[in-house]
Amino acid sequence: MLWSLEFMLSLNDIEVIKEQSYACFPSQLSNVCEVYPLKMEEIIKMGSDKYKGYLNLLLLTEAEIAKMIEEKAKIEVDLSEITTLSYLLQSAKLSDSFLLDLQNAFTTFIKEEVLLLPKINAVLIGNDFSKKRLITEKNFSDFQDILRIQNRRPIEEPPPENESPIAKKFRLKREMRDAVKKKQQQKNGTGLSTCDLLGIAETFHIDWRNCSVYSFYVLLERHQLKEKWQQDIQMLCAGADSQKLKTKYWGESLDKKDE
Repeated sequence: MLWSLEFMLSLNDIEVIKEQSYACFPSQLSNVCEVYPLKMEEIIKMGSDKYKGYLNLLLLTEAEIAKMIEEKAKIEVDLSEITTLSYLLQSAKLSDSFLLDLQNAFTTFIKEEVLLLPKINAVLIGNDFSKKRLITEKNFSDFQDILRIQNRRPIEEPPPENESPIAKKFRLKREMRDAVKKKQQQKNGTGLSTCDLLGIAETFHIDWRNCSVYSFYVLLERHQLKEKWQQDIQMLCAGADSQKLKTKYWGESLDKKDE
């Protein structure tokens, strides 16, 4: 991936996006467009499989793309020659059905008309080219990170500065292995279904219809932590060993819960 420090999200940017995502407000892709978090009700109406398909398409990584190419073409791919945006746009150029899927994916989260421009490797937002509101290689990683935050997915860390060729080779190979592992986990269908999660949310009296994806999972996690904390307190009162329970207060930061 081509990283540009000029466009990389700061820690403050990330916290602001988290707050906006929780409250179901859009986040700004600097000088280009707003990126909208969908409410759970909108996702269920659209179909969670379609939503995940659009999201996963826009969140593809170079390692995942390389693995797909290797599986289809049976050739080893040089990851340094791949960028996600270029791959998506050139694929759209070759397939009308893929073009429609990619356009729908962008408009789902941007809520504006988009025009795919494979020749200049960019996506035009709106219908006025003179304003040059473009998603390009320079800001596409920020666009992806906004989507990751809104959907409670981990942010990809940029490679270290002055990375040596040998270190880069090993890092890219590791990312490819991680991509294979992730694909296998998705294939195995690990975890609860969306319907299961909605049922749990109803049990906790969470108004899931008006929740963003971010707030939905935060509230679920918070309620589950509170429930476990209450159970631990009851067990401690009954004489359980506090060292074995390792009780943690449910009101602590979710980012620090595993420390």
